[in-house]
Amino acid sequence: MQTAYSPLKKLENLLGATASIYNAIQDSFTDDSDNQVLAADDFLPIFIYTLVQCGVVSAEIECEYIWGLLHPSLLTGEGGYYLTTLSSAIHVLKNFQDTYEAATLKRPINKEPRLPCIGDLEGFMKIIIPDEGQESIMTKTLPVRPNMPAKEVCSMIAHKFKITNPQDYGLFIVIQGSEKKLNDNDCPHNMKADLQNRKQMCAFAFKRKGTHFAWPKSLSCG
Repeated sequence: MQTAYSPLKKLENLLGATASIYNAIQDSFTDDSDNQVLAADDFLPIFIYTLVQCGVVSAEIECEYIWGLLHPSLLTGEGGYYLTTLSSAIHVLKNFQDTYEAATLKRPINKEPRLPCIGDLEGFMKIIIPDEGQESIMTKTLPVRPNMPAKEVCSMIAHKFKITNPQDYGLFIVIQGSEKKLNDNDCPHNMKADLQNRKQMCAFAFKRKGTHFAWPKSLSCG
């Protein structure tokens, strides 16, 4: 990625690297686990570890170079998702010490320190995604850049989970059992930080507009 001059070629190299990581992990599964698929939640920490170990330099500059020079239409699919993953991973590594210290200060005195999980880190976010067919909900950890607006988050989720009618879906914030749809330019990370400063819990849900759920009042995504 660093040796290429074209931002499109850099993006292609990034996609090739992520494919290699996926393939390496899939190949490591035993014969008894042929049907296992590496979930996004499992891939994210592996990607961060690989980024640390590979010795890449100026990753942040490379990332901004691609964001700045590629046309937005080229960043709406798989390329945009994994470029967002790279941006989020870089943000996590730059701010990990501060995040760890903040989590340490918040822990009860009688408990051992706990390393933050991926969903705790700014740059990633837990999103609740209801499955209407199965009448269940799943929580997925996804790369969400610190200043990423709700519109881009929705587009990314719709692509990742192959939503064929994304215009019918929206990103909602859930506070004490009540939900509110985010506007296109609302920033989920900023909203979450503001509520945390006021000692309020919240969660974010990507769901079809017009559907209603009985959310628990204590619902929180970290």
